[in-house]
Amino acid sequence: MKWKPAKLGSVSLRKKSVAIFVLLVTLPSLFVGYVFLNRYDAILRQQFVSSTEKNLGTIEMNLFEKMKAVEDMTDYMIYQKDFRSFMQTPETPETQDRLKSDRESIEGFVAFQLMSKNYIKSITLKGLNGNAMQLGEPVDGPEQPWMELARSNRGGVVWSDSYPLVSAWTGPKRVISLFRLINSFDDPATSVGMVIVRLNEAEISTLLAAAVPKDQGSLFILRPDGTVLFDNDKQLIGRPYPVPGLIETVRQFPGQVSAIKYEGKTYSVISRQMRSTGWSLVALVKDEAIVAKTSTLKISLQVLFLALFVFGVLALIGFELAIIRPMLELKKQTSRLKTGDFSARVTVRTHDEIGELGRHFNNMVQTIKDLIDNKYKLEIRQKESELRILQSQMDPHFLYNTLDMIRWTARLEKAQETSQLIEALSGFFRMSMNREKQIATLEGELEFVRSYLNLQQKRMGSRLVFTLHMEASLENVLLPRRLIQPLVENSIKHGFVARKRGRIDVRCYRGTQDELIIDVADTGAGFTEEKLRDIRRALAEKNGDERLTGHALWNIHELIRLIYGSGYGVEFPAELNRSGACVRLRIPIQTNGQVAV
Repeated sequence: MKWKPAKLGSVSLRKKSVAIFVLLVTLPSLFVGYVFLNRYDAILRQQFVSSTEKNLGTIEMNLFEKMKAVEDMTDYMIYQKDFRSFMQTPETPETQDRLKSDRESIEGFVAFQLMSKNYIKSITLKGLNGNAMQLGEPVDGPEQPWMELARSNRGGVVWSDSYPLVSAWTGPKRVISLFRLINSFDDPATSVGMVIVRLNEAEISTLLAAAVPKDQGSLFILRPDGTVLFDNDKQLIGRPYPVPGLIETVRQFPGQVSAIKYEGKTYSVISRQMRSTGWSLVALVKDEAIVAKTSTLKISLQVLFLALFVFGVLALIGFELAIIRPMLELKKQTSRLKTGDFSARVTVRTHDEIGELGRHFNNMVQTIKDLIDNKYKLEIRQKESELRILQSQMDPHFLYNTLDMIRWTARLEKAQETSQLIEALSGFFRMSMNREKQIATLEGELEFVRSYLNLQQKRMGSRLVFTLHMEASLENVLLPRRLIQPLVENSIKHGFVARKRGRIDVRCYRGTQDELIIDVADTGAGFTEEKLRDIRRALAEKNGDERLTGHALWNIHELIRLIYGSGYGVEFPAELNRSGACVRLRIPIQTNGQVAV
């Protein structure tokens, strides 16, 4: 059935106002609130997951450094003569002095390692000739299976699961140990002994507990075959993790976030593979723990939206009392007047346009009544045309007053920020579309970059902070147009992809050789050492591989070299690329086409 305009026009003013409130206030508010809460929940979940991933990365790096230091120490034992001599030399009266010297050298080295690396609790050296040394805490425990595995590995590093030992100093404890055969330096296929380095499990437990609190989930270490190497639940060590599908999920989505259900609850699985060992750090976080972190704020937002809804209802009631009811009363009294009841009067309660309209109506009714009372019917008929004119003027006057009220309301609703954004964007386009000149001043280039960053900052808000610095007397230095802005754009597009916020600093200053140095630095993801090395080599060898250098970097470097020679171009200062990324432009200082002296 089609909706006819006549039917819409016959709907009462009260129904129209309620419909407008529901369609334009209530439903949009509920929809926006629903979308906002869901979006906010997703953002908070992502922040929680990102924080957990960052913690896993920190733990992985910490564990890797500790384990690498232990492995490097055993490498030193293989190549150091005193260790091999101690393990190979049988103890006889003739070799006592030599073995004593070897022990003193080994004890000094091991003592230094135990003092500088407090996570190492005990080191044992066993030579095949029967010589043995145990330094650090004297311990005893079931280590034979790991020793056999080390022998079968023929000199390769073997890391154990967490297992119990008894310390003569502190009693029962748990350790994770490195077992490794020491091979002969002269004959690598021949073993001369074994080294065992024991790490305190409590050090690792402290690291893992800091990443995922116990009430939110668990964090454990899996071997490549899916068995548990470390977990706070000691009964799980050495066995496959009991959650069905977990091991397959970790293998199928390494380094990614996935979801899994277990015993009616949903868990987020966040894993990270450790370097060199192939182990996997796995965080199993309860979904309800993530939701609990956001519930308080979500309740606050719900209360806020409820308050907005209540204020909307109050606004509707105010509209009803201030406009709708007086209009309905005016309609009612007009109907009475239409039937010939000249006692119809409108109660005037306000001094606004509607109150003025009511007073005009009352005056009109009184005037009509006076005419009827004082004149003959003939005179009334003569005045009917005048009355119709007066009645026809009533509605346009009301509409005029109402439209005037709407016009003033619109003037009060200023949109200054939108105007400023449009003005900034217009200025940016005006500068970017000016292609008549290929050379610009440094001051003009920085103004162009400022316009670009201002627009980006409006888009990103507090997530982007920037500074532009120019040394005095460099305002009129000439340089090719659009050298700086592409670098700033790269920082935003590539440097801040995996980060929620960042900073960009552009510094222009005079170098030691009267050169203009422009540094564009950011606090983004930065470059790895390997990536920096490949980019420098590509620029030096004039290899325009955009996968290494990027389109903008390569074009800027070639443009500077073509104009100013091979001594200038794009650089990557090592001291500024340790945290974030820094790209440096080096060009000669020119003013009015002359090189400065």
